Amino acid sequence: MLLNVAVAAPAAAPVAAWLNDSEQPGSVLVFPKFIRGTYADPFVTGQTAQARTELEISVVCPKDATCGANQAVRLRAHWVCPGSSTNPICAETSFDLETTVGGTLYFNPEGVVVVAGVLTANAFPSNATTTIPLPPCDRGYLIVWAIDGNDTAIKFDGLIGDGILRDGTDGFPWISGRGYNAIPIQAGDGVVSTGDPTDLNGDGHLDFDGNEYQMVTGTILGTVRYEHLTTVPEGPVETDLTLLTLDVASNRPNALTSVGLNFFTTGEDLHDAGTSFYCWREQRLTDILASLTTQNMGRKGLVASTYAEQNGVPVTLLGIVETKEFYMLFPSVISRDYSYSLFNDSDPVATIFQP
Repeated sequence: MLLNVAVAAPAAAPVAAWLNDSEQPGSVLVFPKFIRGTYADPFVTGQTAQARTELEISVVCPKDATCGANQAVRLRAHWVCPGSSTNPICAETSFDLETTVGGTLYFNPEGVVVVAGVLTANAFPSNATTTIPLPPCDRGYLIVWAIDGNDTAIKFDGLIGDGILRDGTDGFPWISGRGYNAIPIQAGDGVVSTGDPTDLNGDGHLDFDGNEYQMVTGTILGTVRYEHLTTVPEGPVETDLTLLTLDVASNRPNALTSVGLNFFTTGEDLHDAGTSFYCWREQRLTDILASLTTQNMGRKGLVASTYAEQNGVPVTLLGIVETKEFYMLFPSVISRDYSYSLFNDSDPVATIFQP
């Protein structure tokens, strides 16, 4: 009990505020990015409507728990959309998913509807057995958490997942693809057993405070490929930085999240910048700072953020890096692309996600 008591601390967070473990299954999954849209895929899958985003969730039996054969697992999910300076409301749409322990669920943001009494996906691929609404935006993030039969959020540290983003150039017969791991967040120290409710204070929110769910950090660290703007001596290169916060109020006005970004050359020369967003944002590096190019920075370098904040209060910050390489002779055509997750400084930040 003494480990969970904050002595002479200004915040109510427990002293033993452990971070989520990104390499272990969680009770919550965060998918940092989805893209709406489909493309015709006659040469690989033969599909006329293949989704550009495919999201996958697999379930394992939580550590120290006992699971039955074909044990059902229920999930609550939210598409989370960005707001703007003129409309800071972050629109969200919720839906439920179902799978089993040992099972794998795959779906996409193009929707699943009931047609003549039969569940039908609007685009390939999907094996969802529940209806899935369209997100209220073209791009954003997805958060998913375990629930019980009464729609109550519960501890079930058995969720893992990933996202696949397929991209390409209209009119060309090839599509490249990149992927990322979903970010798992485990139940907190205040929730004892698998299946126990996580909403300890009864407010209906997901509290990433170390008690209901483990805490998440408010900084990002990573290596980025700086942008190449010409076709000499190689094709163009574009790099996007996608950032999000879990400090979100669903379908309500949200505060602006601001974060400083320090970009370094391999020789440690610093170019400082910053960005801001409402809930979620994807930006090219040269839109953050025009000098973030190979010509100015070299090929690759380090990005390290300051802590993210809303109205001076630290908030969570998560994200991914995505890079697209274009053909030298066809500089508007993507040749290949890749993505990867960012690191953090292990400094936990208390967070409240308000569904």
